[in-house]
Amino acid sequence: MARQETILTVFVASPSDVDEERNCLEEVIRELNTAWARELSIRLDLVRWETHAYPSFGEDPQAVINQQIPDDYDLFIGLMWYRFGTPTGRSGSGTQEEFKRAKERFDSDSSALQLMMYFKDAPAPLPPSKLDHNQLAKVGEFRSSLGEEGALYWSFVTVDEFEKLVRLHLTRFVQAWRSNDVPPQPLNGESTELEEETKELVFADQDEEPGLLDLMEQFEDEFTALGVITERIAAATVDIGEKMQERTTETEQFSAGPEAANRKAAKRLIAKAAADMEQYVRRMDAELPLFKEHLNAGMNALIQASQMAVEFTINEGDLNQVEENLGNVKELRETLISVESQITEFRESVANLPKMTTTLNRAKRAVVSVLQRLIDELREGQAMAREAEVSFVTLLE
Repeated sequence: MARQETILTVFVASPSDVDEERNCLEEVIRELNTAWARELSIRLDLVRWETHAYPSFGEDPQAVINQQIPDDYDLFIGLMWYRFGTPTGRSGSGTQEEFKRAKERFDSDSSALQLMMYFKDAPAPLPPSKLDHNQLAKVGEFRSSLGEEGALYWSFVTVDEFEKLVRLHLTRFVQAWRSNDVPPQPLNGESTELEEETKELVFADQDEEPGLLDLMEQFEDEFTALGVITERIAAATVDIGEKMQERTTETEQFSAGPEAANRKAAKRLIAKAAADMEQYVRRMDAELPLFKEHLNAGMNALIQASQMAVEFTINEGDLNQVEENLGNVKELRETLISVESQITEFRESVANLPKMTTTLNRAKRAVVSVLQRLIDELREGQAMAREAEVSFVTLLE
C-alpha cells in the first residue's frame, strides 16, 4: 500500500581524518530510520559527497561538489579533528566553505536549516614529527571563530561518545521539527478507533520491549549506580592521599633521625609508598570498567526513551518520573565535576613526587596513567550528564 514520507535531509561536511565518525553517523541515521520511517512517516536522508557527487569538471573539486549537491538540506553537520582540509580558492578548506554556505542560509532564514558542529578532542594518531601543526592551528582558529558566529559546538573524544551525542541531537532535531509540524500522539488517555488499530499494528511484536517509563527507571537505576561508583572513587582517592601524606611525614622523620644514611631502610620506606600506589591503581582498574558500563547502559536507556518520546507526548502524571531523573542527573553532574577537580589536583601532586627509586617511579607512572583515565571517564560522564539534562528538559517541555 502506497504511503507518504517526509524526508529531512542531513548534510555532513568534514576533512578525511574523521571518516570513522562519518560512517558512524550513517549507521545512526539508518537505525533511526528503521525506528521512525513507518511509525512517523519521517526519514532522514544523509548526503555525503562520496555518495551524492560524481566525476566532473569545474573551477576546483569543491566547486564541482557545490554544483552537484543541492544546498536545500535541513540539517548541516560539521566534523573536525586535527586536519582542516585543502584550500579551495574561496575559503581555507572545503569543510569551511561548506559551513559558510550553510551559515549564510541560516543567517538569511534561521528556520531554513539547523547547524551542528562537532570537534574531536583526542590525540592525533600520528607522531608529532608527522603532524601538520599548521592544519591543527587552523582547526583551532576555526573553532574559536564559531563563538563569534554565535555557534554552540560539541566536543567528543571517542567514536562511542560521538555516537551517543549525535543520536540524542538528531532525536531532538526531529522532536523540534515535529513540534512545529505534526502534534505527537498521546501516550496515555483517550484515543480514536483508528489510533488503537495503528497501535496494534505498531506494537504487535513489541510486547516484551521496554516502554518509555521502563527506560526512564532503568536510566535512574544506572545513574544511581554511577553515583555510587563515583563516591567510591572519591573515597579511594582521599584514602591514598592520606596515606601518601603519612608516608611523607615518615620520610621527613626518617631523614631527620639517626638512620638517615641507611639506604636499605630508606628504600623499605619508599617501597611502602609504592605499594600504596599500586593498591590504588588496582582499585581504580576495577572501578573504571564498572563506571563505563553503567554510563553506557544509562545513556542507551535515555537514547531509547528519547527516540520513543518523539512518537508520543507524556501525560502529566508521568512527568514526575522525568522531573525526578532531571534532579538526579544534575546532582550526579555536580559530583562528577567535584571529583574530577579532586583527582586532577591529586594527579599533579603524584607527578611532582621526586624520582627516588625504580619501584616508586614505576608506581608513579601507573598512578598518573590511571588518574588520567579516570579524568577522561569523568569528563565523558559530565558530557553525557549534560546531554541527559537537556533531554529531560525537552521531554518536560
